[in-house]
Amino acid sequence: MVVKALLVALVAFLAAIDEQTFGACMMSRPLFTGPIIGLIMGDMTTGIIMGASLEAMFMGSIMVGSAVPPEVYASSVLSIAVAIQSGAGVGTAVALALPLSVFLQMWRNFCYAIPGSWAGKQIDKAVNERNLKKANLLHLTVVPLSIGIPSALLVFVAVAFGADTINSVLNLIPDVVMDGFNVAAGVLSCVGLALLIKMMSNNKIMPFLFIGFIAVMYLGMDVIGVAVAGLCMALIAVNSMRFEEAEEDF
Repeated sequence: MVVKALLVALVAFLAAIDEQTFGACMMSRPLFTGPIIGLIMGDMTTGIIMGASLEAMFMGSIMVGSAVPPEVYASSVLSIAVAIQSGAGVGTAVALALPLSVFLQMWRNFCYAIPGSWAGKQIDKAVNERNLKKANLLHLTVVPLSIGIPSALLVFVAVAFGADTINSVLNLIPDVVMDGFNVAAGVLSCVGLALLIKMMSNNKIMPFLFIGFIAVMYLGMDVIGVAVAGLCMALIAVNSMRFEEAEEDF
């Protein structure tokens, strides 16, 4: 169990430092980490299902500008691992992910406050001295490590030593409440998608959304067919924009 806990903690560490180290390559999202956690815990199918459910739920939780959403990455890793370990379903993952995401964001900010402040001052000093090598080194070491190590440590302790406690707490939750969480898993997926649509919505994009909806609901097209049709529409739109720009040049 210790080996599994170490591997899960490693995934949580890489997910936590994604934005600061790898440029937000999205490998930290639940859709990506869910199958990996499922493979580590011995149930990849459940990991894929839980990862997709949490991804839909947290789809609109993106750190943009001064907005600080709940911590999605390590909390999803931990909730999926514990849910698979306890043999529960998606409802358990949702029940754990929501409070864990808020708690881990506070834990992350607390652990990052002192080293992050120190690193920021040292980076400013290095930049003023035109020592970009030192500034880059501090940015790629102190900043991500002060976030990744506390998250990984918490996940390791929870999976290796706190599983029995978490399972005991989960067993105390009435079946009616767990059934409610299972229903909420589907509802929150719709909420996450709605938030994403709200962020991206404008008069030029919305018609394509309704075309995709009609293609699936009324024409019976599968996801691959809709994706290919969407790609063709995107290429036509891009080529049309280029043609209009060329006409304006003349």
